Amino acid sequence: MISTLRGGAALYAGATLLDRLLGLLLLPLLARAMVPQDYGAWTQTGVTTGLLMPVVLFATPTAIVRWFSGASAAAGRPRFFIRIGAAALALFIVCAALVWAGRLPVARLVYGEGGREALVPALLGLLLADASVELANAWLRAVGRIGAVAAVLVVRSGLRYGLVYALVGAGGEPLAGWLGSYAAAQCVLALGVLAAAYGVLRRGGVPAELATAAPAQGPPLRELWAFCAPLVLLALFTSFNLAFDRFLLVRLLGLDAVAVYSAAASLCSVPAVFYSVLGFTLFPVLARLWGDGRRDEAARLTTLALQTFVFLCLPVALGLALVGPALLPRLATASYDAPMAVFALLGVSVAAFGAYQILLYALLLDGRSRQVLMLAVGAAALNAALNLALTPRWGATGAAAAAAAANAAMLAWAARWAALVMPWRFPWAALWAVAWSSALAALPLALVLWWTAVAAAVSWGAVGAMLALGAVVYLGLDWGRAGSITRMLLKR
Repeated sequence: MISTLRGGAALYAGATLLDRLLGLLLLPLLARAMVPQDYGAWTQTGVTTGLLMPVVLFATPTAIVRWFSGASAAAGRPRFFIRIGAAALALFIVCAALVWAGRLPVARLVYGEGGREALVPALLGLLLADASVELANAWLRAVGRIGAVAAVLVVRSGLRYGLVYALVGAGGEPLAGWLGSYAAAQCVLALGVLAAAYGVLRRGGVPAELATAAPAQGPPLRELWAFCAPLVLLALFTSFNLAFDRFLLVRLLGLDAVAVYSAAASLCSVPAVFYSVLGFTLFPVLARLWGDGRRDEAARLTTLALQTFVFLCLPVALGLALVGPALLPRLATASYDAPMAVFALLGVSVAAFGAYQILLYALLLDGRSRQVLMLAVGAAALNAALNLALTPRWGATGAAAAAAAANAAMLAWAARWAALVMPWRFPWAALWAVAWSSALAALPLALVLWWTAVAAAVSWGAVGAMLALGAVVYLGLDWGRAGSITRMLLKR
């Protein structure tokens, strides 16, 4: 089971790393080619489509993986593909109609200023494309086609970067002039992905190592919608928790401030690739273990996934917190200036949310949707209250602090509940060892950055050398430790 998880994670990780790399390449391309207001509007468009996704998909991707991962559900997959797809299309039409009817206030809410309503059709097109790909990927995950999911991610990432490069070029074209063409191309690709996923389901077949018992022909629709309903609210409140700071910043400080904050968040979200990969491959495996009653094995895999995530995430987040204030203006322009506190707090936010996501799967599989929903509501309320208290006074730093506190609170409660549903304890000792190793490995980088700050000129050669030295120190400390994550990841 662990070898299956490791193989799927490695395959998906390569595609996700490429996607993240191309995403980082978009940062300097867009930040230099567009005025900050347009870059802020670009990021707000993406945040808004993420907020609307749970409404359109009604949490069906989770239900698909939950109910259709077993071999005995193969015959019912094509039929449910049509049914669930039709329901998602109907929800999109309703959502699009409401957004279009209120496009003027919607545009002012999203972009914080008038005159941006021309972006609303493109926003809806991107919502349709993202929802279609997410639905197709859920079916591919259910049948164990992680390679196909990785291929979709690679193609979509390449198309995204190629389109933006072709449409933006050397700059000068406003966002409203090319976002519609970009959205249309994404929709065409999404339809192709949906068709390919349906073809896979029609051909049938599940890898032998993934074939376990599952409900024959799929669940009754009423049962499926009942399973999804609380997850929709969960996704909405989780998205609200992740996005409220952007909407408050755009109201208080405008799109310029959102552009800088979003660019910093884009850098700090690099470690998110680790929990995305682990969660993407972990959930189907946990679902099969849970269905077989093997909670002890599920607990062991959860602990291993959590330790692996923290091992990969923490040194990267710490390095970005140190180098981010100097790196961001170099990637973008001098106007993209954010203090180290923003990078550090956003790093804490990403790390805490990633750990929470890994623990969340056990709670969902145990039917704790209502408790998880209460947790998400509480975190969203805490985030909103802290943002309203801190952001007007401290701007981006206050917004980052609110996000870090809310995500840390979610992690604490998720850890407490996870221990109630499976034989599991939070691995404090192992994680403290990772934190200590990360701090030691980051010390040379911190000293070089302090010296360059005194000299008022960053030596990127010295920074690169200290990053390499820190990586060697970090991996060396882990290699000599019992239960080394490095040795486990390199194990065939």
